[in-house]
Amino acid sequence: MDDLHKAINNYLAGKATPEERQLVNNWYYATPDDSVEIPADDAALREQIRDRIHHRLQQTLQQNRHPRGRTAFFTPWKVAAAITLLIGCVMGGWQLFRTRAPHPAPLASAATRPGTILPGGNKAVLLLANGDSILLDNAGNGMLSQQGNTRVIKRNNGALTYQAAGETASTAVAYNTLRTPRGGQYQVTLPDGTRVWLNAASSLRFPTTFTGGSREVVLNGEAYFEVTTIHNKNGTKIPFIVKVHHSKADMDVKVLGTKFNVLAYDDEPAVSTALLEGAVLASTHTDSVLIKPGQRANLAVDHPVFKLGAADFREILAWKNGEFHFREAGIKEIMRQLCRWYDVEVVYRSDANNVKLSGIIPKTEDINQLLDALQATGKVHFEVKERKIIVQPL
Repeated sequence: MDDLHKAINNYLAGKATPEERQLVNNWYYATPDDSVEIPADDAALREQIRDRIHHRLQQTLQQNRHPRGRTAFFTPWKVAAAITLLIGCVMGGWQLFRTRAPHPAPLASAATRPGTILPGGNKAVLLLANGDSILLDNAGNGMLSQQGNTRVIKRNNGALTYQAAGETASTAVAYNTLRTPRGGQYQVTLPDGTRVWLNAASSLRFPTTFTGGSREVVLNGEAYFEVTTIHNKNGTKIPFIVKVHHSKADMDVKVLGTKFNVLAYDDEPAVSTALLEGAVLASTHTDSVLIKPGQRANLAVDHPVFKLGAADFREILAWKNGEFHFREAGIKEIMRQLCRWYDVEVVYRSDANNVKLSGIIPKTEDINQLLDALQATGKVHFEVKERKIIVQPL
């Protein structure tokens, strides 16, 4: 957190390094916010906004140094969001303005579109330890189940919460599995307070109560974690371990308290971990790597050695923040994401390996509008037949 404060102060002073600007940028894109469009060529407006943000920052910091009445809390990501809005205006405002513009009119094509294919939403199945299953998108709010000393509650916002009521007297550990279908995503708060956002076509297996010297969950697919720091009776941090299952490349991610994203779909050519805050150790049977904030570790299925690189969190966490974000992405990578979110099939009429596209598109669009936006690049043509998309590179 100190690094973030330093980066903010240096940015306001005009002294931020590229690494510090990237740190603030990562914080912003890890947290959804309201979109604001500002013309990039209006220097006076940018300077005015910068002054306002600086003034509000000083007020916030001053209030937290000298709180009155109720305790005030400084929320770093909100400050970072405001700062990064300014960064977007100064460094790439034209792109923000352009990508938030209305989509181009649909192109005339011979595509047959008998019906609308709607985007996914909050859909998941909860598999209980006793073998029962609960369809969460149809379940009412309130307590859904009692698992030992832990209550399973569906909140008004559709999220799932495991509420532990003290330590369990039993040594037996019961496991639940949260499973999202294609076209579904879900959020769950685990018994230790750790929050998990589960992407489409993913599953998370976890105990209803964490016991012993570690906390372990099993992931297949993609999820974003905000891990709660827990100490044992001796004051030592209890590690949180994500056992990542992939058909060709399993991986363990060990953390002590942090925020990170894990991608491990069986149809992807690599598994990856991107770290926003804290520190994690990713490991396999043959290799391991310590990941620092702002880094992403990839593990290719055909070359099981970790490769470290910079993490672009707007792209990595776009799925969580309601967007598709493509930056020179191959058309097959793009279509894999669309398949998982819209629950469709894809057929390629010819080789599409050289087609690469860039863009930012809301996940709330129906698939016809999204395909029209991609087709407007002039690099690819689509036909939609029922729930099948035919891709023709141009």
